Amino acid sequence: MDEGGAVDDESNDTCEWVRVGRMAHLTRPDPPGLSRVVTRREALAAGMTDDEIRHRVRAGRWVALVRGQYLRGDLDVEEPYEQARMRHALEALSTARRISGAVVAYGSAATVHEMSLASGVPARRELVVPPGFWNGIRSGTRVRLAQLTDADIVHCGGIPVTSPARTWVDISRTSTLADALSAGDSALRRGLSSAAQLSEAIERQSGARGLRGAQRALPLLSPLRENPLESRSFAWFVERGLPLPECQVEFRDAGRSYRVDFLWRAARLIGEADGRWKYHTPEDVYAEKRREDWLRDQGHSMVRWGWHDLGDRLYRQLFRLLSAA
Repeated sequence: MDEGGAVDDESNDTCEWVRVGRMAHLTRPDPPGLSRVVTRREALAAGMTDDEIRHRVRAGRWVALVRGQYLRGDLDVEEPYEQARMRHALEALSTARRISGAVVAYGSAATVHEMSLASGVPARRELVVPPGFWNGIRSGTRVRLAQLTDADIVHCGGIPVTSPARTWVDISRTSTLADALSAGDSALRRGLSSAAQLSEAIERQSGARGLRGAQRALPLLSPLRENPLESRSFAWFVERGLPLPECQVEFRDAGRSYRVDFLWRAARLIGEADGRWKYHTPEDVYAEKRREDWLRDQGHSMVRWGWHDLGDRLYRQLFRLLSAA
């Protein structure tokens, strides 16, 4: 490239056209050696210009995370929730990278560890810093004060993040029972932590505000529940005072097995928490109908619900069926 900004003929062999809106720009490949998440300073030091960075972001080749930090390439996932989770995790890590002493924590740490939250992806990036530092909410980031031990911290790409166990305790202290069960169930299910480690993390925070929430949630956790809706449903049963069902019970029939989300055995009542992810094709729907028909033939009643059904109407239906047993 000459001093006037034109690309000479020799460099054209290694450039490509990138369309930004109605304009097309001739752009060089990314310099070698850049990390997946790159800062503006690193890109400039590698020989790039601010215009090249802007063109990549506008063309969708790079993703702007936080000020001065970018993801090279796209998120490489199609499912909307997973896109939002990955973007939040990267933004939280990038923000912590800019703040001395900061540790990614609370819901943001859950997104980094892929611990599910019934409430979804946090609205703000969440960090903790040692006592004596600035804290509060600024530019979409909430910073809290906390004294962490070495056992409370792990590292992701060199950036400190609260451990899965500490993350779960913080969520359980400050959020809903549904979030506590969803995060804890997924941590146990994915082998991120054990019940003993969660208990130890509670002990390390002895005296912390809201710790009763974690103590209440711990004995209710189960790795058997498979997704946030099942965890949220179980929390709803607890809060409504309903009898608690068995989770993920298997029935067998002539070499086939059918597994149900919830079973109230004495009432012969099956509960199915139906998220949209369960049935992708007409074949899935047909197979589910055959499964339900067989279960009903064995003398079971069945109730289904989704995210927006956990209310008074479902409570009355379940209470009536369970009381009749």
